[in-house]
Formats: sequence, C-alpha cells, structure tokens
Amino acid sequence: MVKKQDTIYALSTPPGKSAIAVIRISGKKAFDHIKKMSSSMPTKPNTSTLNKLITQTGEVIDQTITTYYKAPKSFTGENMVEISTHGGNAVINKLIDVFKKNKRMRLADPGEFTRRSFENNKLDLTQVEAIADLINAETEYQRKQAYSQLEGNLTIKTKEIYNELTNVLANTEATIDFVDEELPKDLLNNTKEQIENISNKINNIIKNNNKGRKIREGFVVGIIGNTNTGKSSFINNISNQEIAIVSNKPGTTRDAIESYIDIRGLPVRFFDTAGIRKHKNIVEKIGIKKSKTISKEADLNLIFINKTPEINDFKGTSNPIFVQSKYDIRNKPIKSIDIMNISSKTNFGINNLLKAVFHKLSENNLTENTYISRERHIRCLIETRKYLEKSKEKKNYDVFSEDIRLATKEISKIYGKIDIENILDIIFSDFCIGK
Repeated sequence: MVKKQDTIYALSTPPGKSAIAVIRISGKKAFDHIKKMSSSMPTKPNTSTLNKLITQTGEVIDQTITTYYKAPKSFTGENMVEISTHGGNAVINKLIDVFKKNKRMRLADPGEFTRRSFENNKLDLTQVEAIADLINAETEYQRKQAYSQLEGNLTIKTKEIYNELTNVLANTEATIDFVDEELPKDLLNNTKEQIENISNKINNIIKNNNKGRKIREGFVVGIIGNTNTGKSSFINNISNQEIAIVSNKPGTTRDAIESYIDIRGLPVRFFDTAGIRKHKNIVEKIGIKKSKTISKEADLNLIFINKTPEINDFKGTSNPIFVQSKYDIRNKPIKSIDIMNISSKTNFGINNLLKAVFHKLSENNLTENTYISRERHIRCLIETRKYLEKSKEKKNYDVFSEDIRLATKEISKIYGKIDIENILDIIFSDFCIGK
C-alpha cells in the first residue's frame, strides 16, 4: 500500500546518456538514507556539497553534487535530497540498484513529488497543472501561458470570485439567522445584484476561454481546395518531411493529414484535406466530407485554387486566405491582393504566407493574459454559473443559501481545496516518474 510518509526516489532527468543526471529523494528519512552512503553529506539545509556516494562494501559509485532541503522549505514540503551525478547509464543504474535494495525506500509513482507538494500546500491544483503544461510546452506562447498559471494568476482570478461568493453567502446566512431582527431593506436586492455581477464575470471568462485552450492545444488551420492545387506539397514543405503523398492523380489524399508547426511561438495544427470534387467512390466521399467538417471547425482556412473562378466554390468558408501554389511553373499566375502566390518547390512566398497565418490567428487572441486553458476549469465555471442562475428563482432563504454554497464549492474546485480526490489520479497520471 502506498503511504504518504514513505521515502521515495526517482530519476528526474530524462533517461539516457547525458552530461548530468539528477536523482531526487523525498520523505522524512531522505537525509538519513543518503547520509549513510555519503563521504561528505551537507549538514546545513538548502546547501550543496561535493560528495562521494559509496556502497556498503566501500565501492565509490560517483562523485556528485548533493543538495539537502529540510522540510518545509523544499519542493515537496518534506525533507528532500537532490543528487547531481554524471549522466552515464552505468552510474544511474548503479545508484538506482542501490536504492532498490533499501527496503525503506521505494520508486516514486508518476507525479508523486508534485502530488506531495500539492498535499503539503506548496502548490494549488492550477499550479500543478501548470507544471505539466510547462514540461509539455513546445512553443513560446504555451510557455508564457503555463508560467502565468504557475505564478498563480488563474488562482487569483478564481479566488476573487470565491471571495465574492463567500460575502454573498455571509449576507444570506445573516438574513436566515437574524430574520426577526432589523436588517437593511435593500439587502436582498443588493445580494441579487452581487450575484448578477459575479455571473457576468464568469460569463466573460467562459467566453474568452477559447484563447487559452487554443494556445495550449494548438490553433487549427484547414488546407482545403479542389484537387491538384498543391495542398499536399505545401504541408510537406512546412513540415520539412514527406508526410503527404504528392501525385497528379486526383483523389490521392483521402484522409486529413495533420502537421504541428511552431509559427513565431504560436502552436498551429495544419490539416491537409482531401480535394473537393464530385466523386462516386465511397472512400473519397468520406474524405471530402471530413474536409468540409474540418473547414467549418478550423480557426483559419487556407484555400488553394488554380483559377480565380474557383473562389466562388468556397463562398461562406470561415476566415479564409486564398492561395495559388506552383508559382514556379505557372505562365500566368493570378495577381491579386486577395490571393497569395507560393511555390512549395522553391519556397517562394512560403514565409509571407506563414506570417499572414500568424497575424490572422493572433489577432484578438493574444491581446490579454489568458488564464483558462483546460476543460476541467470550464466545467467548474459552468457549474458555478448554473447554481447562481438557479439561485435567482423564487425560493426561501434556506434553499437560496444552499445554491450559493454549492456555487462556492464549485469555484473552489479549480484550485483544488474541496472534493478533488476523484480527479487527482487523472491529473498526476500525465506526469513523468521523477516529477
């Protein structure tokens, strides 16, 4: 059975050959376990020492930098030791083998160091999620958003709402407890006005949540158009690899092909779709149907055309940029400010097109800090709003008060102080062992 007081260990750097590897140990007895196998263990907390690690038979494993953190001034809030060793596989394996033989230590579960930090009130739940997002961040805007959340900006936003709801609840309870005493006549009206203001604040957050989610998950760009317009050549070009089959035969691309690209720090998911044309082939029909679905759901559509009249085939397509490819072989390329010319073979116009994609996607999306980036946050906000809307219905003070209490409970789930045990295992399952 896993116990919170167990001393745990894990490799915190990626496995494999490297200059340095870091092994973490956390728990009440962490210092004692490492001291027994050390030549010069640091005696003062939060200090590092050049230290040789030695087996019970007197064999030196490696010369390390050993750092000791004393509770509660550590990442986990417990006694912790971090060992920086040379990053060879033999060194790492030898140390792990020594730890395995110690029956009073065990290998950490995925995310257990961070989970202990959460359970010891070093981090709240939004900061835990931010750590996972920072580790997985691949673009600059993903990093900025995750770090903003790690700094507690999301918690500050939601705690503001929590505190406002707590004040409403206090006024409501006062109405119930002192109903026979004189209370301000406008108390109920003021309470309803407060609820309306809080609901509006939540509505604005929910309305703008799409920005944060897009930065975390990636903006979707559909590459659509008729057959043989250069769509697959384009996605191969920006991906720097042959991920789509290029052929003069119509209908070669039958399923959407995705490529994830970092454009100036913005995460963008390009989808090369089947060429739009009439066809009786059932498989191709499915591909064309999927192309139309992607174009409807995309944040931006690159519409590839061969001739100007083809623009009419895509009237009503959301947020379009019209593109004519194969500039290097065209005798009479279309010259229009509404159409961008490119050549996937020579790279002509590719950078200008990607700049246009960036400006289109970043417009109105990167003008303010984004706080909400996960579906879990949105569900909590929607549930909070639901109880607030319910509280507006005609009812007695007791039922009204219960609605406000439930709303307060829901908003607090975002930063994880009430009834969050059922989601902890899901969150920490995404973490690596050493984190």
